[in-house]
Amino acid sequence: MIEVIGVSQRFDTQRGEIHALDRIDLEVHENEFVTLVGRSGCGKSTLLRIISGLIRPTVGAVRVAGEQVARPRRDVSVMFQRPALLPWRNVRKNVLLPVEMLGLDKRQYTDRAQALIELAGLAGFEEKLPHELSGGMQQRVSLVRSLIQRPKVLLMDEPFSALDALTREEMSVELQRVVAEESTTIVFVTHSIDEAVLLADRVVVLSPRPGRLERIVDVPIPRPRTLGHNAHADQVSAISAELHDLLQPAPQVAT
Repeated sequence: MIEVIGVSQRFDTQRGEIHALDRIDLEVHENEFVTLVGRSGCGKSTLLRIISGLIRPTVGAVRVAGEQVARPRRDVSVMFQRPALLPWRNVRKNVLLPVEMLGLDKRQYTDRAQALIELAGLAGFEEKLPHELSGGMQQRVSLVRSLIQRPKVLLMDEPFSALDALTREEMSVELQRVVAEESTTIVFVTHSIDEAVLLADRVVVLSPRPGRLERIVDVPIPRPRTLGHNAHADQVSAISAELHDLLQPAPQVAT
């Protein structure tokens, strides 16, 4: 579904050139959930923006469904850290916003909006304004909005990072439940190893800047997954430990 082919990215700044990504090759399969992890500044969000078409790579190319990405696509949705809901629109109208922006027939999406609202546990809040919702509920609205036009690909850039730890884990479990009902390929950026293991089919580990593909770790654990006591707790712990080891900085050699 997604092919990243030899992607490198450099930015010119007032302080000089920044080499953000270096020769990234990655394939994400249809309906797969892939998380990107790495230390701050390794280029995770940059790679996500290149896949979305918001940034053109300095070198290399990205294909989605066999077509080269040159600009943002209708069948690719992006969900950012902040929900960015319009404060004067209620939940239902915020969910339907992409339908209006894309010039689609809103009547054909009204029932889908309600079904997604119910799937995300927001039934009864359709007429509420964003300021009347908790942070976790606002992110649920943002998630539903990202899915309304049935995207082939959903790109998520640390969408739960501003939430408290318990709400963050709750949202991870909720996301597993929602995407199980949708046929969507997901690439998810996170700093949280626990979140990566809870969500992913595969975890892509990027090296410190310039970001290089250091390792891909499979997560062959049945869903739904939690961090609590369950039949797969040992597997979750083992994969989390492996990722922690990979992300540790290399020891300094005394001279």
